[in-house]
Amino acid sequence: MTTAPAVVPQRADVAAWFGERAAAVDAGAADVRDGLAWLGAADLLAPAGSGLPHAVSLVETVAGECMASAFSLWAQRMVLEYLDLSGDRRGDLDELRAGCRVGATAMAPALRDVAGLEPVPVVATPAGDGGLVLDGPIRWASNLFPGATVVLPVRLGPEGERRAIMRIETDRPGVHVAPRPELLALNGTGSSSVTLEGVRVGEADVLSTDLRGFVDAVRPAFLLVQAAFCVGLAGRSAAEARARATGQNAELAGDAEAVAARAAEVHDRLHAAAESPAALGPADLLRLRLDAAHVATEATRTEAAVRGGAGYLATSPVARRLREGAFLPIQSPTEGHLRWELSRCG
Repeated sequence: MTTAPAVVPQRADVAAWFGERAAAVDAGAADVRDGLAWLGAADLLAPAGSGLPHAVSLVETVAGECMASAFSLWAQRMVLEYLDLSGDRRGDLDELRAGCRVGATAMAPALRDVAGLEPVPVVATPAGDGGLVLDGPIRWASNLFPGATVVLPVRLGPEGERRAIMRIETDRPGVHVAPRPELLALNGTGSSSVTLEGVRVGEADVLSTDLRGFVDAVRPAFLLVQAAFCVGLAGRSAAEARARATGQNAELAGDAEAVAARAAEVHDRLHAAAESPAALGPADLLRLRLDAAHVATEATRTEAAVRGGAGYLATSPVARRLREGAFLPIQSPTEGHLRWELSRCG
């Protein structure tokens, strides 16, 4: 199995802790907040001086054991990125780093807006006291737990021609989180939709009024840390497939070796990119993220084929990883979105 470089201290302990809880988190019997708190207490969420190599290695390690926890960790890390970029005027960064406050990224509409696919749906109108009032839907987000900090884009101005990035909390008046639906996987991630009705925000809640500039600044971390949970899942499934491709399944050994080689190649590209993200152009980032998702779904399918009936049990780790892999083509940016943007990169 190709493993993450030793950027994360206590990597074996991290893997063991999340591995023990993976089934319960997937089923929704436990949620991801305990994992965030555990990482925060160990100063692993975003240690001082750490950057993308640490984030990528940590998320990859967790994803090899529990995709739901890795997905939640990606969201937490992105909110840290957003607040760090904008300057945290309310002290949320320390609580987020400690894992005692949860962060939810609702920035998918910003990527779609910048790509020209559709405008952001939440509208901000001026309030009499100089603040703003937010109305509209957040169609999907995760980590929507009580008191979570949510970062989202909004449309500003009488015609909605301007854009901004805002910060709100899930327990602010007018924020209505829908009951969480039953998902195929990742049921412990606090994923649902939100309706905003008359949500009051002030100057301290505005992170940026330059949507495109903000998206351009956070896009490398956004896509590379997403690629990390794909690579973590791919590496684990590929390793399991290789180990089990014996006996009557020896005919599948070639498939297992091939997918393991592809997973290793994407892994190496990811970690090189994390070390030098500025060296990648937009098309390189999009292609890496797409390749990571593809190899993860391929690896989970190969593992399921090798394991046969044992992997068809609904409670097996094999079945869980297969379901987790099925999520990746619809994770925003979706496969369709990624291909659409790549087709316009020339």
